[in-house]
Amino acid sequence: MKIRFALPLLLLSSAASAQHLVSKETFNAIAQEYSGEAAQENTRQIIQYHRIQGSPMMAAVAKDVVLPRLEAWGLEAKIEQFPSDGKTRYQTHISPMAWDMRSGELWVESVSDQKDFVPIRLCRYSDVPMCVSTYSKGGEWSGELVDVGRGASDKDYEGKDVSGKVALASGYAANVVRQAVLKHGAVGVVIYPAALDRPDHPDMVRYNGTWPRAEELEKTSGGFQISANQYAQLKSLMRQGAVRVRGKIDATLGAGSLTLVHAWIRGTEHPEREVLITAHLDHPKWSANDNASGSGAVMEMARTLHALIEAKKLAPPRVTIHFMWVPEYFGTMAYVSNHPEARRCGSWDDPRDPRDWLTPERKQLIAAPCIVADINMDMVGEDTVKTNSRFYATRTPDSVPSFLDALLSDAMEQTREARLYAPTGTHNYWLPEMIPYTQGSDHDIFLGLGVPATMFGHDPDWTHHTSEDTIDKTDASEFRRIGVMASAATTWMAAFKGDDTERALTLSGQATRRAARVGQSLAVGKKFGSNAWLNFCPLTETIRDMQLQMETVKSDRGGQKPCFILQGVSHGPLPSPRRLTLLPISDAAFESLSTDDKKWWAEQQQRFADDSEGLPTKPNFGLLLFEAINFMDGHRSTAEIAGLLAAEYLLDIDQAWVDRLVGILAAQKLVAK
Repeated sequence: MKIRFALPLLLLSSAASAQHLVSKETFNAIAQEYSGEAAQENTRQIIQYHRIQGSPMMAAVAKDVVLPRLEAWGLEAKIEQFPSDGKTRYQTHISPMAWDMRSGELWVESVSDQKDFVPIRLCRYSDVPMCVSTYSKGGEWSGELVDVGRGASDKDYEGKDVSGKVALASGYAANVVRQAVLKHGAVGVVIYPAALDRPDHPDMVRYNGTWPRAEELEKTSGGFQISANQYAQLKSLMRQGAVRVRGKIDATLGAGSLTLVHAWIRGTEHPEREVLITAHLDHPKWSANDNASGSGAVMEMARTLHALIEAKKLAPPRVTIHFMWVPEYFGTMAYVSNHPEARRCGSWDDPRDPRDWLTPERKQLIAAPCIVADINMDMVGEDTVKTNSRFYATRTPDSVPSFLDALLSDAMEQTREARLYAPTGTHNYWLPEMIPYTQGSDHDIFLGLGVPATMFGHDPDWTHHTSEDTIDKTDASEFRRIGVMASAATTWMAAFKGDDTERALTLSGQATRRAARVGQSLAVGKKFGSNAWLNFCPLTETIRDMQLQMETVKSDRGGQKPCFILQGVSHGPLPSPRRLTLLPISDAAFESLSTDDKKWWAEQQQRFADDSEGLPTKPNFGLLLFEAINFMDGHRSTAEIAGLLAAEYLLDIDQAWVDRLVGILAAQKLVAK
């Protein structure tokens, strides 16, 4: 393990330690001001709230904790809300119903033929908030337990009668409720962990949700989560006789709002352009690392940068720094859907050809409001020894090549060299890593707009989405390191000058890395369409995605725009699909597939899936789908897209595969052929 990390870091240090992109003076000012303890205390305040998307408590933590502190520090800040009612759509995403949760309990009432049985309480919301399935409908029900395995498909119910009973299942609660309750007549569900889901921690409870839509409200029900040990206890009782359980939930489902918090440090020269810092504020009560830690860290980032600028220790930013706390996915999708200015600068819905550079129209577009880049802070305060984890920052995918990879790699090394610790934090050895693009949070949405975006996080983490994700698993030193790194990178982007570009790109090596990948692909016999050929201009889309005032770029190709294009030449015109919706696309968009399309879709999900141990193959189908659609700009042919996917992931993807995918997407009106 040490060899794996030490060699690359040592090599990078020898090349970059003399001079980093962020000046020593700027970095030191940030490192001295940023407090890991303050970020941790912000987190401690946030976790007191049951922060479910669309819920009153989510609005309360925004209004009672985040906004007042921002205003007290002197920042410009406000609350923004969007409808959330189980029917309003933001692109392909159906907003969640508002959930006002007050109390809940699950009891084992009886076991047949055991007259002296003493009831057993399995869940009490006030003790373990995560034991009540998110968005459970309020009410009281009881019934005999029936184990239906995963409980997520019709096959799981063959030969089993759950009508008027309670389904005991290991699948995701939303899928189980739709099958067990809506289709097969169960009165409620109890969710237990799958056998391979962290078996070394048999007492923890997993996060789960039912996510009902407005039209399901009358027929839906509620659910509970239990631990592996509790499941074993239930199975033991079920071998003795029929087990009857009773659930009671005091909660209200209805129309509400998605609540976002904004804060700004306005740019002095280009206030319409933004460096965006995001963190999702939601998750059940007590959940600390996911993602109260990201939200608390961004609060401290805002305070730190504002304080240093006010004290004239940092220059005011040339472009605006925008901090945004969101309900994950839904809040961000609502924001970009309602703020077209956030996606105007060189984005996917620009009707002009992105290869037509520096025309008068392009210059006008570059001057429009836009997001320069997004740093998404997701689970950034972990005690890496307690969670057996390490910090990472994701690179951008090939569909959005960017300067950001180089900047973050350099800022990461600069932070590592500084050996930062907090007074009350650990002295754990820091093993940061830049990793390939990984999905799972709000950075996905910005990448789908063509905006360079990264996610900061920790992985692996055995506490993730469980009752064990608590404040004692956080570390003030980790808060400080990652907060300083993010703040330093943000400061560099907000003070960007055109002559900084070449240094960032030289550090990046991105074009070289991608060219090598294509060469490797060709060497192992991948096919990119008939008579395939490569056209390299190694910097083009990188500069386009910087979305700043650059007009000329020097390169080894005589100032030609830098780019990486893989084209498949064939006889006759090729289809050039263009996306019609924002990414990522919700699973709800594929619920009405035809029989043949549904079969092909399922085959691809199986072909590109996690293995039996839960380890991802490269890539899973969701990632491949995202990247394929992100290449669909109305200019690339399906042969080009096939080649780009094959090169990026070293997969045997051909034009026929992309054509089949485009046909399905077009039928759902998600892309235009």
